[in-house]
Parts: sequence; structure tokens; C-alpha cells
Amino acid sequence: MQLDNFLLAKAQGPLSEYLSAMTELEPETVPLTSDVDTDVAIVGAGYTGLSAAIELAKKGHSVRVLEAHSIGWGASGRAWGQIAAFSKFMPAKVERDLGEAIAAKVNGACAAGPDLVFSFIDRYQMRCSAYRTGNLVSAHTPAKEAELEAIARDLERRKLPVQLLDKAATKAYIGSERYSVALFDPRGASLNPLGYARGLGRAAISEGAVIHCRTPVRQLEKMMDGWRLRTPAGSVKASRVILATNAFNSDELFPGLGRAVLPVRAYQMISEPLGKEALEIVLPGKQPLNDTRKLFSGVRLWPDGRLQVGVDGPPFAMDGEAMLSAVRRRITMMFPILKDLRWEYSWGGWVDMTLDEYPRAYPLADGLWTGFGFSGRGIAMGTLLGRDLARLAVGGSDLDTVLPISTLKPIWFHGIHRPLINCLVWKYRIEDYLNDVRYARLGSQNLHPL
Repeated sequence: MQLDNFLLAKAQGPLSEYLSAMTELEPETVPLTSDVDTDVAIVGAGYTGLSAAIELAKKGHSVRVLEAHSIGWGASGRAWGQIAAFSKFMPAKVERDLGEAIAAKVNGACAAGPDLVFSFIDRYQMRCSAYRTGNLVSAHTPAKEAELEAIARDLERRKLPVQLLDKAATKAYIGSERYSVALFDPRGASLNPLGYARGLGRAAISEGAVIHCRTPVRQLEKMMDGWRLRTPAGSVKASRVILATNAFNSDELFPGLGRAVLPVRAYQMISEPLGKEALEIVLPGKQPLNDTRKLFSGVRLWPDGRLQVGVDGPPFAMDGEAMLSAVRRRITMMFPILKDLRWEYSWGGWVDMTLDEYPRAYPLADGLWTGFGFSGRGIAMGTLLGRDLARLAVGGSDLDTVLPISTLKPIWFHGIHRPLINCLVWKYRIEDYLNDVRYARLGSQNLHPL
């Protein structure tokens, strides 16, 4: 069953009842039906747009959020649910890529990302099944084991509270013989992503922002004293505008915007609840787990004992299905006790990929800002970027922000990116499959990297 909006739209029976009990209700909003004025208009009611709305409303600015569907309808409601204390990359690589000055701000902000998210959760009493049990990253080949060991030495040098687990500790944390080495970061967390998005929406409304759902913006016009955003039944005149549509960026509102991002489909699956015996073995500490393979590898337990996994699938097909055979192979290899596990639900959504996989803020014109590029790390990073965009929209500078500010540039191969990415995905699929086959045939002690 293909699901929308983090399972709530089509889930039936006990799962629907459970999700309704554990998830924020969507705040009441009304579509825009007239012409209005505001200080700042925000397009998109995901993490970025709602975080920006909270920041602006708290500072006394009038704010209108325009959302084509519902709060958290896109990636914010369909995410895997992990909150990491790093960006897409470890601190040393961020320093190499961005330079020490910018990297210090980015690494510091990412390290505090889980704290920022939980400050919102605590302040506004959000119901989003949030847990701070830490995160795990395991190595799936000996070559990756050596990489994790080098990363651990660098993190220890930086006095970050990340622990390299040996084989015995790795097995104890994960409950699997599949991995010999893993990193444990106690700062990490997990939550229900749609619940968090809805909580941000409720928080924005409580601070004075106005949210109009089911209000798509059809046209953005520059005026002498600001901008006008036209919708099917009304318009908003604003001094400043933030476009927070992320992977849904298109050239309809601003020419060139859609060619600066590569939207790629990501898939998730959820199982039936695990039995008592399996729950004593599989991820007993409830830490979300990723491994070092190139394609989606996330595995985490829901509070009711269901297993959620990130899954490979067609990278550009709107009606694509998650690859169940790959999930079964991977999960059975990790947890033989789950060989007969039944998978009940699946869903997909767009991830906003950029060439360097760093989120950035972009000035588009006078009084017009956007930001994107989370590359799968949108919960904390989207919250951070929303705060940055809010500060920039009302006259702030890079001294007031933590994420890089860049000039929007089209990706040079955007016109042919789909066949190129399809080829790359198939390469990764073959590598992952061969490494799994080698593990199954030889055992982890004799596994050689591809």
C-alpha cells in the first residue's frame, strides 16, 4: 500500500488508531480567499518555512505561510525520523569543503541541532514520539571499518562524545552479527516527523503567524514596494518573501530555481509489530541505525515495536514502489530472527539533493530568499535554515546566520541528470548486492570490500 503524509491518510485499523494517538493533530487553518498584506510571506509549510515563521512572529513581524497542500505534506511529513548531530558529512570534511571559518559555524550548529529541535518540542509540548537514545552508524565492509576508525580518532581529538564500538559492543547495541564496528553518538535522537511538522505549525500559529493550507502560489510578482503572491482565490502583498519549497522548487515562481536542485525519490517501509523475542534482540536500546552503504540503509524501531527501514526504489517515478526484495535480503542478513517478517506499509517522497550536499541560503532578489539542500538531513537542518532565512529576510547578514549563503547557480548537467543518476544508482545497487553476497558466503571475518 502506497501511503501519503506519513501513513495517516490511508492507514487502517490499529495502526491508524495508534498514529492518531501519538501524532499531533493538524492545526486548523483556512485557505486564502481574499487580498491581504503582510510583512513576510512564506511559501511552504515544512520544517524550513514553519521555523522561519516562528522566528519572525516572535520578533513581532506579521507572517503569512502559504501551503499548497497540508502542513508537512512533503518531505517534512515523510522523512525517516532521525535527528543527527552532524551535517551530511563529518567535521573534517566540512572543514575541507567550506573552510575553517564557515565550517566552525556549521559544525557547531549541527552539533546543537538535536538540542534545537528538542527545545521546540519541550517549549510547545509537541506530541511527536521524540526519543533521545543516540544514533548508530555501522561499517558494512572492512574498508568502511577502517574509515569509521579514522573518523572516531578525529572526533575524539575534537572532544566530541562519540564512541567507537568494538565487535562485542556493536552486536550488543544492534543485536546483529552483520557488523564488527560502529559509531555511537549519544546526542542523536528520533521522532515522528509529521508530528514535529504539525507541532511547528501549531507553534507558529500560537506566536501569531497565519497559515493558509490548500493555497498554492501560482505567481510571484515584483512590485515597487515589495512582492505580490497570487493564489487561486486571493493574493498576498508582502515586503519580503521566503520560498521554502525545497525539493519542490520550480521555475514557475522564480526562473532558474528548479535547475539548482536535483529531486530524487526516497522510500520507506514499515513492518508489523515485532514479537517479544525479536524485540529483546533487535536494536534493544532503540537507537536508529544507518550503515555505510551508498543507498538507503536506515533502520529504526517505532515505539509500538514496528520496524521502519529506508529503502531503494525508482529514483524519479512518482508511482514507484520500494524494492521489497532488497529490504528482505538486508534485514534477514542483519536479523535472521526476522526472516518471516511481514511488511505492511510503504511510502515515498522527494529528497532535495544538491551537488555538494550542503544546505544553503540563497538571495534571489531584493527582499526574496530561498534555501534548500538538506540531502536527507532535514529535521534539524531545516529548522536551522528556517531560522537563518528569517533573520536574513528582515535585514540580517552572515553574522546572524550559521549556514552558508551562496549565489543561486543552475546545475550544469540538470537537463540530463536523470539518466546519469539512474546509472549511478544501479552501480551502488550492484556494489551493495555483491558485498551482501560476500558476507553471506564468507562470513564477516573474511569479507573483502568491493
